[in-house]
Amino acid sequence: MQLVLKSEILKYLGHKDANSVDEYTNSLIDRALLEVEQQSKFKYIYEKFDEPLPFMKDVSGYQNYLGDSSFLLCATTLGVQIDRYLQRLELKDMAYATVFDATASVFLEAKADEFEKNLEFGNLGFRFCPGYSGTSFIDNQEIAKILNAEKIGITFLESGMMIPLKSMVGIIKIGENARKSCDGCAAKCDCGFRKNGTYCYKND
Repeated sequence: MQLVLKSEILKYLGHKDANSVDEYTNSLIDRALLEVEQQSKFKYIYEKFDEPLPFMKDVSGYQNYLGDSSFLLCATTLGVQIDRYLQRLELKDMAYATVFDATASVFLEAKADEFEKNLEFGNLGFRFCPGYSGTSFIDNQEIAKILNAEKIGITFLESGMMIPLKSMVGIIKIGENARKSCDGCAAKCDCGFRKNGTYCYKND
């Protein structure tokens, strides 16, 4: 599992593969993996829906993603302690803070994936986060409100920024047409990984 996480962290840091990374950077990633796990308090909340919700209607990005599938709304976080620890790092060691930040992002995705594998809904698609495919970032707050995500500590600043920073909300379609693939991802056209010649997920 750690090797898989390291591979994804390297992508976040702009490296195509492990061969392009020096020993020092590798040691920072190993340290960050340990400390992110120690500092994080992973929480996840979700709810199933069978019909589009008001904020989704007449928005092509959601319609194209969901089709006629049922779906989950989800919210997940690593907790505020990760933010506090990262802020302290930024004051004294920006190089390590950068690695820690990337590691926390990858760790959150991995923990969410692991949690979702244990849900009994059959095939689940990628998490579709507001902001993809012309949808609005403001919908993050709508999803959080529906789920009462404050129960797991997620709130928003007036600017719309999510707190804790290492949190995410999203939509996950359910069903036979929900199988994950890079080519079926809603973010494919604007994917930074693809532009750099890498992928965040294995292609079909």
